[in-house]
Amino acid sequence: MSKRFIYFLMTFMIIAPGVGEAGFLNRFGLSLNPGTVLALHGNYSDSKKLKDMVIPGAGLGLIIRYKIRQNLFLDAGYSYNWLFIKQEKRPSAYETDKPAFVLPMYTLNGTFFLVSGHSLEPYVTLGAGLYPWRFSSEAIRGEIWPAPENTEKEFSKSSLGVNGGLGVEVRLWSKLAVFAEATYLYLFAKDEEKFGTGDFANQGFLGIRLGMTLYFGQKESSPDDEGQRR
Repeated sequence: MSKRFIYFLMTFMIIAPGVGEAGFLNRFGLSLNPGTVLALHGNYSDSKKLKDMVIPGAGLGLIIRYKIRQNLFLDAGYSYNWLFIKQEKRPSAYETDKPAFVLPMYTLNGTFFLVSGHSLEPYVTLGAGLYPWRFSSEAIRGEIWPAPENTEKEFSKSSLGVNGGLGVEVRLWSKLAVFAEATYLYLFAKDEEKFGTGDFANQGFLGIRLGMTLYFGQKESSPDDEGQRR
């Protein structure tokens, strides 16, 4: 996980415009966001949906936000999420454990605020990421399940995914805000060759987050700042 996160941050820094400019750090913000994740659609097997196998889960995320220009931000995020398997749906080998579908997320999003300079600011966010999910005997660490029809392989995969959502940010003061956000994730999880079956399909999830963002500089640009960039 640590290596993935380091590579992820390096990529973020490379594509962030304005590296090396005076006041570069003032363009950044940092968000902490606990929340919940719900399975919406996608087959677990030929007769079961994943949403019927799990209960709504929990997670905690961290976002590094970079201001590209007025109202537009680049968000590099990591979150660790899990959805516990329902007791009656647990495989016999894990009945005494608390097995879970574990869903870490490495995401890169563009976030656009529809208005600026207000105490209440709605926004839209779109992006993609890497999601190294797994079925595990425990939510934290734990033993990874064998694949359904190929027990020599683990029931896990680092899948690509796309996401989009809506949110609203409430500014408490010039550098501190709280927010609520709902995001849809489409996960390309299907892998017939690895799992030995095509029944486990691509999956859809809904994430709901409540969080807080600390901006290192002013979120809104002053007229002088805008004039200098023109």
